[in-house]
Amino acid sequence: MDSIPERVNKSKIGQPSEDFEVLLCHRDRTGWHSHCQLFPPPPYVHEHSYSEISSYSVVSGGSLICISVKDRGTYVLDTASRHLWEKVGDWKPPFQGKVEYVPELKLWFGLSADAKHLVAADLSTVDSQPQIVGHWKNELCPREEWIELRDVRLVNLGSGRFCIARFFVTSVRDDFGFRLYDETFVVLTGVEVVPRVLDGNGEVKLEMIPHKSRRHTPVNGASIEEVF
Repeated sequence: MDSIPERVNKSKIGQPSEDFEVLLCHRDRTGWHSHCQLFPPPPYVHEHSYSEISSYSVVSGGSLICISVKDRGTYVLDTASRHLWEKVGDWKPPFQGKVEYVPELKLWFGLSADAKHLVAADLSTVDSQPQIVGHWKNELCPREEWIELRDVRLVNLGSGRFCIARFFVTSVRDDFGFRLYDETFVVLTGVEVVPRVLDGNGEVKLEMIPHKSRRHTPVNGASIEEVF
């Protein structure tokens, strides 16, 4: 599904649409099989204007697809039975973009709403707005002359480990301070989120451990557009 689904007539709400296609897998006695199935778009697409999908995730053990849209709220799609969308509230989760579940920590991780930093929240229930249980801003301290080019990318490496990709541009200058050319590059930082027991009462707090950062500068006019 596109981040901004095509507008459809209100009379067609609930009907399958080519704008939302799902790959379904199942297994029988002969082995694994897969096929594509059309699903209905979210119900807000009959309105005259709406924003792009700001965040999306899978909850309830994989049976619900959850999306949030600015000024429209949060919707879930039941993929296990009814295959229908339901609005669960006017609130938005504290994320931007893709949100992923980490079973070892029983929490969902993604980038903050300003698309800058790693955050964690509990989405086990979608009946109310989730609260942030972890927010980390210090995985990288870029130089003052580095200017961010585009949104940060987050890659889930499993077991609470992530790669955070930041895209920058900076000006290369000569000895007199005159700009020679602009240089674009990406910085990849590995981080790990682990639980820590704070005191004898057993209180646990999440801690982010930054690991190595590596800068990669493409050559011959190439550029890195995505990290996944």
